[in-house]
Amino acid sequence: MNRDIWIKAAVIGSLWGASEIVLGSFLHNLRMPFSGNMLTAIGIILMVSGHRLWPERGLLIRAGLICAALKTLSPSPVILGPMLSIFMQAVLMETALMATRRSQVGYVLGGGLAVSWNLFYRILSTIILYGSSLIKLYQHLIDYFVSQTAWQTESYWGPILILWALFFAWGAAAGILGIIISRAARQQKHTWRLDPGAPHGTETPQMPQNTSTERPLHHLFLRLGGILLLLAGGLYSINLLPAGQSGAVLALFLLVWWLYNKQTMLRLARKRGFWLALAIMIGLSGLLLENTQGFSTSGMWVGIEMGMRAIYVIGGFSIISQELQRPEMQVIFGSRRMQPFLAAVRVAFQTTPLIINTLPGKEAWRRPGRVLTQMVAGMEYALEYMRDQFPNPAPTVIITGEKGSGKTTLLSETAAILAARGVMLAGILQPALFENKARNGYAVRDLQHGKQSVLCQRDESLAPDAPGKFRFLDAGIALGEAALQSERLQAAEVLLVDEIGPFELQGQGWDKVLQNLLPGLNKPAVLVVRPSCIDAVINRYKRSLTTTYIAQETNAEDLARDILALR
Repeated sequence: MNRDIWIKAAVIGSLWGASEIVLGSFLHNLRMPFSGNMLTAIGIILMVSGHRLWPERGLLIRAGLICAALKTLSPSPVILGPMLSIFMQAVLMETALMATRRSQVGYVLGGGLAVSWNLFYRILSTIILYGSSLIKLYQHLIDYFVSQTAWQTESYWGPILILWALFFAWGAAAGILGIIISRAARQQKHTWRLDPGAPHGTETPQMPQNTSTERPLHHLFLRLGGILLLLAGGLYSINLLPAGQSGAVLALFLLVWWLYNKQTMLRLARKRGFWLALAIMIGLSGLLLENTQGFSTSGMWVGIEMGMRAIYVIGGFSIISQELQRPEMQVIFGSRRMQPFLAAVRVAFQTTPLIINTLPGKEAWRRPGRVLTQMVAGMEYALEYMRDQFPNPAPTVIITGEKGSGKTTLLSETAAILAARGVMLAGILQPALFENKARNGYAVRDLQHGKQSVLCQRDESLAPDAPGKFRFLDAGIALGEAALQSERLQAAEVLLVDEIGPFELQGQGWDKVLQNLLPGLNKPAVLVVRPSCIDAVINRYKRSLTTTYIAQETNAEDLARDILALR
């Protein structure tokens, strides 16, 4: 049941993500106002339709998580805001449905709350961006407007409440439209197909591959800590230091930002709307703050301080967003509890480009209701497609590390501990062979029967493109392939494979036998994989990553204990 609800969430999340990518790019190019509310309305329609089709508790929160994960491929340097908004919209929809016991009123209420989040987030993020001085500027602006017009108000909340009512009405209308479209979709057969071989007509997302070398996880936390300290120090310097010194601190921050990633800094520099709004805010501060008569330089300085704060926040969070996209994050999400989520995200990344390829071009803008109805009508088909693509839920443990880091040694010691405790093992080890203290080749050992044979030997006479200048021997290949046959694993409790690397990902080595074995193997598998190949191996052999161990930082006793717990 847990696996199935994640697949259903992946269907909704992929459709939602596809609409965000296609329509979001279109609205961005047109610079359409309130484009965020239009995208939210489509998300509401898809959530309502999906939930009416599969009314399961927690479905929409999972769909929001998956759609938010798809936003990590956005070209924008800041992704935390959009990801948070998508997740919160799903949470508010789910909460409204729980409060109304999944009635149709819940869809309408949830839609209104989901769009209301956009207004709340915009207000909150603007205050975070410019500081509490912005609230004071807003109050002065309302006072000035009241003094110049006949409009009377006793509360500063009036304009905000009017705006909130408009946002809520927009979301409620999207909830009603979702009910109507879901009804229409039941009477319509889906007309689109997911064709993995079809060429894509637009740039579409792909699951990011880990192409960097593995770094210890504490390096990531040190960098994040340093960025947060620099950000906090810069924000405090605005009010604590004189103007000249706070300007020097800002210059230092800009230098760090430039050296870290000048592209994100240049993007901010090219945002004319941001600088125009900042200039207007500084001008209004000079007119309305600190002095009720004429222009005030002290009021203008308050506006400048708000602008400095905005630059700190934008720069700091753009750097943090980039850090969170680093490959090291996969270690954090390698726990067993995250297994269904990660598997659903991988399927969503693989399926979203196919969904985008099925969306019509001009018809999407001429008849959006018809297109949305077709998308909803195809949800059941997409569910069956994703069920076939969903990775094997059996536990998969990765031992990783760079060349010479002790991966094979760790696996060999772990295998010995497991065997001593009565665990039936199957699979292969590939210990190195040495001659005069130099690695001269590799052997292959059948863990089930204990047989060993030479797999490859170094041969300098081979062609330059030969993998590692190694000549592979038929006897070793035959021994390894026999050890990895599915019928040999019927009596085994755990599979161990050393090593799966670029050779296999190119369709050579053990690839063919692993393609037949791993996707359908319903037993724990312990795989030795280089850091740069982890994502590709998991995708190719359709496994669900349970956890990752770095060879140099792992004890064989601890690893054996964790493997025993997975049986």
